[in-house]
Amino acid sequence: MPTETELKLRLPADCVARLQRNPLLKSSSISRPVTQKLYSIYYDTPNFDLKRHGVALRLRRSGKRWVQTIKGGGSVAAGLHQRDEWEAPVLKAQPDFTKITDPALIKLFAATDLREQLQPVFTTEFTRNIRMLRFASGGEAEFCLDRGQIIAGDASTPLCEIELELKSGNPGQLFQFALELLHSVPLRLENASKAERGYLLYADGKSPPLKAAPVELDAEMSVSAAFKAITWNCLNHLHSNETGMLAGRDIEYLHQMRVALRRQRSALSIFSRMFSKAAFVPLAQKLKWLTSQFGPARDWDVFVTETLAPVCASFPDHPGIVVLQGKCKQLRRQHNEAARHAVESAHYAESMLQLGAWVSAEAWLSQPGPAASVKLAGIGAGAPVKKFATALLAHRHRQLKKYGKELMNSSVAELHALRIIVKKQRYTAEFFAGFYSARETRRYLRALSVLQDILGAMNDTANAKRLLNEVAIAGDEGSQQEAVGMVLGWSASLAALKNLELERAWARFNKTKPFW
Repeated sequence: MPTETELKLRLPADCVARLQRNPLLKSSSISRPVTQKLYSIYYDTPNFDLKRHGVALRLRRSGKRWVQTIKGGGSVAAGLHQRDEWEAPVLKAQPDFTKITDPALIKLFAATDLREQLQPVFTTEFTRNIRMLRFASGGEAEFCLDRGQIIAGDASTPLCEIELELKSGNPGQLFQFALELLHSVPLRLENASKAERGYLLYADGKSPPLKAAPVELDAEMSVSAAFKAITWNCLNHLHSNETGMLAGRDIEYLHQMRVALRRQRSALSIFSRMFSKAAFVPLAQKLKWLTSQFGPARDWDVFVTETLAPVCASFPDHPGIVVLQGKCKQLRRQHNEAARHAVESAHYAESMLQLGAWVSAEAWLSQPGPAASVKLAGIGAGAPVKKFATALLAHRHRQLKKYGKELMNSSVAELHALRIIVKKQRYTAEFFAGFYSARETRRYLRALSVLQDILGAMNDTANAKRLLNEVAIAGDEGSQQEAVGMVLGWSASLAALKNLELERAWARFNKTKPFW
């Protein structure tokens, strides 16, 4: 089965000339650039049956030739697209089902209703500048610079991107080459294929915030392979919400990007038991930087929409509340703008490419791991991941139970520490959920989720005082000082209620049977 591995990169249209003059591009070329004009028609049913099956059907014209391409399966993360691909020449711009040879696709397209409903959904028109590259470290790739547009009905969106398709070598070389280009051209990773952008344009141009997808793991795969799969999953979760976050359409995009970072940091904590912590330092530092850029924005989002909003609704005419709300909204906008600037920055683009290169190279395998006495239950990095997962879940569960013994007498700091352990156990259970009974896993995860939500709400009330300290209030503005006191009092009352909820939620968790 042919598999296409390519790195997609976006660049501003006004930087194309600079890219084409780039010395690295010229010195790496082993063929003369060739320019093609390409026109593609993407087919699907009115109900998007192909899209729902993860399949894209395309008819592409180059000169007088038509080629039918079907893509499906595979994965995408950090701009690296790996998909199964089947191509065959056809006589005209109509799907030819006799050209399909893959058994699964033959079965899919055998349905008469599906074939009869297939129709053009969107098209792409672009000029492709193509050449072959040979990397200094070995390996070759096809370099394509595409400029044009995607068209769906009366709507269109510009297209300007690079595709680096690996022909020989390893995917890490694609990231390294992109990093070198980044020194002179402002590139960004592109997680969405042309087909995905076409479907989005056909719909309404907006993609909803995306939660984490389940990680596809095999119980017998190695611990290292599992870590790699989880990391790609977390990076895909991060990048899938990037466009919406930059557009500022919904606070949930930033929240999901922050969740992706927390999941990845939990993965580092999980797998540091098997590999050298020093090997994880490059990744950990980049995640820490990005988390620091998102944290204040998310804190203010929650404070304004969840902590402050009910107070404002209850006292809409209080002059101090009105002024305080305005100042808090302004701070919220400032922190969200700072977060967007961070994601738009060259440092972010470089960090994402470096992470892609790091994961592709499996850098954690090149350094010795911890001593056997430190490893979990003596399990080595080459052991089946399910064995590791079961031991880890049991260890974390015991740790969680230990913290819960003094739950009702815990300080704010201790509750925060408990929240972190609950969160880590939840992410661990989600990562490895596919190995165990779905019903029992869901029950355990539900109990953890309730605990995490309650502890999170208590943490938000604890943050209220810290955030209000950022609001500039002159000493003689009595109504605003009163408003601050009202918000703090409201938060304290909410914390007391959450404390009662926590006691009940912990009792339910204690009765929940572990699923491993």
